[in-house]
Amino acid sequence: MGHVWAGYDERLDRPVAVKFLKPGLANDADRQAIADRFRREARITARLDHPGVPTVHDAGVVGEDLFIVMQLVPGTLFSYLIDETGPMPVPWVAAIGAQICSVLAAAHAASLVHRDLKPSNLILGPNGLVKVLDFGVAAVLDADLPRLTVTGETIGTPTYMAPEQALGTSSVGPRVDLYALGCVLYELLTGNPPYVADNPLGMLHQHLEASIPRVADTRDDVPQDLSDLIATLLAKDPQDRPESAASVYSQLLRWAGDDVPAGRKTSLGGADPTSPYRFPFGPLPRDTAAPPRPQNAASDPSSIPSLDELEDVRAQALALADDERFGQAADALATMLRYVAPIYGQRSPEILEARLDYAGMLMLAGDYRTALPTFEQLVADLSARYGTGHELVRECRHQIATCQAELGEATEALRGLRSLAAAEPGPASYPLRHQVALIEGGLGNFSEALEALDELLGDMRANPGPDPSEIEDVAALRQHLSRIAVAGGR
Repeated sequence: MGHVWAGYDERLDRPVAVKFLKPGLANDADRQAIADRFRREARITARLDHPGVPTVHDAGVVGEDLFIVMQLVPGTLFSYLIDETGPMPVPWVAAIGAQICSVLAAAHAASLVHRDLKPSNLILGPNGLVKVLDFGVAAVLDADLPRLTVTGETIGTPTYMAPEQALGTSSVGPRVDLYALGCVLYELLTGNPPYVADNPLGMLHQHLEASIPRVADTRDDVPQDLSDLIATLLAKDPQDRPESAASVYSQLLRWAGDDVPAGRKTSLGGADPTSPYRFPFGPLPRDTAAPPRPQNAASDPSSIPSLDELEDVRAQALALADDERFGQAADALATMLRYVAPIYGQRSPEILEARLDYAGMLMLAGDYRTALPTFEQLVADLSARYGTGHELVRECRHQIATCQAELGEATEALRGLRSLAAAEPGPASYPLRHQVALIEGGLGNFSEALEALDELLGDMRANPGPDPSEIEDVAALRQHLSRIAVAGGR
């Protein structure tokens, strides 16, 4: 139906996906019907306010081109994951299925049926969240609304199509999605779909006539109850399937939070589908979050980016930062570093400079959670190249403390700032000590904050720094904290 491009929202500084109606359809006789269907896709997806469905930001027309602006979803399609990992552990499959059921329950409550649920319409994000894509081909159950499909057209993919859907019957309801879910869960557990045929007609015959396969016959580590649930989802008669996605969700929860074998923990590139159930409010603790999957250098030497190209991207990032598009600048640097760092080395001077720019853009974008480990790794690599006392190492340590303070890790931030201040001579320590007083005051430790400010003011008056106005700023802060302390009786 369309072309999808990665784009950027310049106004709100965020990545987006922009979907255009396929140009080849523009002159078709059914263009108006296709255009109506395309616009309906935007409205349908926008109706589904659920974390498992990409958010619709905008829709409209540019010239004769229809477009939808949606959330750009990072991650990997399940069709690729199945090829890469083969059969998955039971907890992963249960957690994936439960997340899909949560989306289906919300959709069915809104009178929407997906009708094309399959691995290539499911994506696993780096945080373990599953997104269900392409609700635009959904059939609207409300009889007062025109259907999205052209009369006589069958929407769906034969491998995952319920018998009643394949026959083109008019009574296609929510249980076709449950049947497709059973096909997907079976494939995740076994590595193969439940039925295989050489052509769509043969696949239709399998769905209609073949006996229902059981996962337990292929894997002996799958609980019998789970195998029975999937067999029920694959029932030929819709009335024999579970009554709702919500009921399937409650059954899958039994296994969704279980641990997986140690050897499988990184086979999804660090994404763990069970994490939304073990850490429902996220983000994951830093010691359990896996790093992003490394990218291999291109095999064709002519396609390897040069250091000059890296400098061009750095210049572009700085231009974006001038327009306050810090997130886009960080994304541009991250993309280039993913390619060039493995080639030229993480500690080469050019790469270190680009990494410093990237970390700085993250700070300006307010992404302290990502900036913190980025600066921590920079401290290790800069120290290895230039020594622990180098100015860049000290600056990164200062930024680490700032990130910690912004993330509420005040104890660690104070420890780092005091250590840096103790090692800095004279006026160089003043900004660090000022920040210590700010954090202490923010914690309500007014006595400690006022004591630190009195000591700082004495040193600044005896040995002023290059900017005398800093004394006024510190004095104003002391007066402000003193009033708060008096008002609070401290």
